[in-house]
Amino acid sequence: MDALVAFLVGQLTQDGFAPVTVLRVTQGRVPAPGSAQALGIAGGRLWLAHAQLIGQPTLAGVDLTRVRGVDVRSVRRLTGQRRELSAWVDGSTLRFTVLDDEAATAAFVAAARGGQTGSG
Repeated sequence: MDALVAFLVGQLTQDGFAPVTVLRVTQGRVPAPGSAQALGIAGGRLWLAHAQLIGQPTLAGVDLTRVRGVDVRSVRRLTGQRRELSAWVDGSTLRFTVLDDEAATAAFVAAARGGQTGSG
């Protein structure tokens, strides 16, 4: 578990939420300083922890009812093969490059989709 995931899990636990799943992601095609992020599903919300170059990470959450869809696809880019995750929230599309393995990605997508239907 990297430091950002530990921050996300720790903060959610401290706030009384039991994380269902977490996923390490980054914005952009190649991980760069300050681009590390972690997504989590807990308490019926989608959470995002974002690393800062200086200081503590930031944490934001949105109710899963506002998430209209989540999808992951495997793409081949100049930098190599990778998985890209898209989440549609209130008319905006959030896109991430997934750093975790297929099992973690599938668990995250299932939890996010389950929360959208109210079954998870």
